[in-house]
Amino acid sequence: MKGIWEGEGRFVMFKKGFFLIGLFLLRLGAFGFSMDADEVGWLVYNRYDGDDAYYKIDMELVDKSGDRVRREMEVYIKDYNGLDKTTIVFLSPPDIRGTAFLSIENPKGADKTQFLYLPSLGRVRRITSKQKANSFVNTDYSYEDIGRRWPAKDFHKLIGEDSILGRPCYVLESVPKKEGESQYSKRICYIDKETGLSLRREFFDKKGRKIREMRVNKISVVDGIPTVIDSEMIDLRTGHKTVMKVKDVRYNQGLPDKVFSVRYMKSLIE
Repeated sequence: MKGIWEGEGRFVMFKKGFFLIGLFLLRLGAFGFSMDADEVGWLVYNRYDGDDAYYKIDMELVDKSGDRVRREMEVYIKDYNGLDKTTIVFLSPPDIRGTAFLSIENPKGADKTQFLYLPSLGRVRRITSKQKANSFVNTDYSYEDIGRRWPAKDFHKLIGEDSILGRPCYVLESVPKKEGESQYSKRICYIDKETGLSLRREFFDKKGRKIREMRVNKISVVDGIPTVIDSEMIDLRTGHKTVMKVKDVRYNQGLPDKVFSVRYMKSLIE
């Protein structure tokens, strides 16, 4: 779902082909070269994960006492000339069945256009900028956390290296350039040098306190694409966490455009 690298005119990356693979390995140090912080940010953003993708996911909401609420959902993602559209549909339990979410990336990092359908309201409503910090359907993710973040919105700094799941990682600190543009004062991401996946993300509030942490617990290669299979987002203030395990994933299936529209969301109402 990643298109051409628009990283301040440095060079162009093609989505497919040996040029991208060779360049990716070269810049990540497979041949003794290193990357600067901005390059890491853009390579993560443009990491190839199919022209479209379908995921079936088991989600568990776990409180600090260990009580669990299980949900099941389907996620559809499609690349439109380098910009992603994402549709999420909840299948169970009954109290959330039919809830749907649509997120549309806009050019040059403009705020995503997002819509939510709640069966209890019987209508589709747009998520406003002021609501982006709110919880996404009572999970530990906010609306801002759903999908990619445009790298040019942040100042990036490589602050070290580490190992996650036994995999060497760059540690990338990203600070918003514009005051008030994000609920976070900074993010720290642990980037797998080999795959470009973010294996851990730490989120800090305006006072510099770490308030959320996303952890990847397992990755697998599916159709040649490194894929996160098991992950969790933890709210460090409450001890609550959201665990997601992928049960089925399919890439490049030619998903129809109608799935990525408000009209489709409205069809779930009928």
